[in-house]
Order: sequence, then structure tokens, then C-alpha cells
Amino acid sequence: MQEKTDFFLLTAHELRTSLSAMKWAFKMLTDGDYGTLNAEQKNIIEQLALGNEKMIATLNTTMAALKSDNAIEYAKDPFDLSACIATLLQGFASEAKQKNITITYHPITNPLTIVGDEQKLCMAFHNIIENALKYSSRGSEVTINLSSTDTAATLTVQDHGIGVPADKLPHLFEKFFRAGNSAETGTGLGLYSTKIIIERQGGTIALDSQEGLGTTVTISLPLQG
Repeated sequence: MQEKTDFFLLTAHELRTSLSAMKWAFKMLTDGDYGTLNAEQKNIIEQLALGNEKMIATLNTTMAALKSDNAIEYAKDPFDLSACIATLLQGFASEAKQKNITITYHPITNPLTIVGDEQKLCMAFHNIIENALKYSSRGSEVTINLSSTDTAATLTVQDHGIGVPADKLPHLFEKFFRAGNSAETGTGLGLYSTKIIIERQGGTIALDSQEGLGTTVTISLPLQG
């Protein structure tokens, strides 16, 4: 297992170097260093740059988690959870269109103020929505619901994809674990890192799934005050 961890850390470091180079290339493009972009071109580059930033953040957090699960520091600042989800869905619009997947979003009208680490929490939500799209069949639907009580905000992400075998469910949040019923590749660290982030922010995450029918992930986080 240690050899596998060391290999991943080395690979992640090399990948982060390439992503950092792309970050500055995107910035030069949007700044007009290579000529003026029209509105559509600039919007596409900005979306690519946003995805690149998320990948760098994901790598940084995952590498830190592998080095030491307790070494990650978390900010404690107020931010609007509704705005975070809306921004994420904008970034997934193109992918959903390519796979002919309908994203049905039920937002909440009032701002939902969370006190915590906005970057890491939004990355955790990104992981869950990304999984829903990744493991969904073409032409299916992903339903996202944001709700609240007086004390907590709840995000529910439901897909109608391949689901998870019953005997694999207890292991889904373990480091490096993969269910094995999908052709999709991955590190087996997405749900593991997501669970750590949510719980360190005082929240909970639960996953309910049936093989062949789909998966529902529910995340609850305390509201400010």
C-alpha cells in the first residue's frame, strides 16, 4: 500500500506541475497577450481555467490527505452555499450536454450561509456531482436538491446510473477503494477525501445505492448561528 501511495504522490506532483503551466497559459489568453478574444472564446477559456483551478485544488487536498489525514487545515469563513452550487452546475453544463444527461436543480431562494472552508467544501460538492454524471447512463437524469431547516443545510444528489453492489457499500468511503462494476478509471480517493472534508466541517454524508438503479448522496452541514 505504501508503494501505491508513493507512486500516486509522484504522479500527482508531475500532474500539478503541468496544470500550473496551463493555468498561466489560460491567464495570458484571457488577458489578451495572444490577441483579442471574442465573448464566446473568452467564456470557454474562463470555464477551462476554472476547471484547471479545481483540479489543482483537488490534487493539493488529496496529496495532503495521503501524507497525513490530520494535516489539512480548514478555513472558517462565512460563504453562500447556494452560490457555490450554482457555480458548480454552470461548470458541468457542457459535460451534461455531451452525455445527453438532464440536470434538474431544485434550489432554495434564500441564501444559505455556511461557516467553513469554501474551497474545500465546494470541491467536495464537485466530487459528488462529478460522480453522478460520470456513472450515469446517456439520456438519464441527475436531480440535485438544496434545502434547509433552522439549523442545517442539506444537499441531495440523485442519479439513475449503474449504482453500487450491496456488498461494496460499506467500503465506499475507504481510501483507494473502487466498487469494480464500472469501466471508469479513478484513484479511489474521491469519496474518501469528500467524507473527510464534510466531517471536519461538522457535517455528515450518507450514500444510498442499488446496483443498476442509481445512487443518492445526502450531505448535511450546520448553518451559521
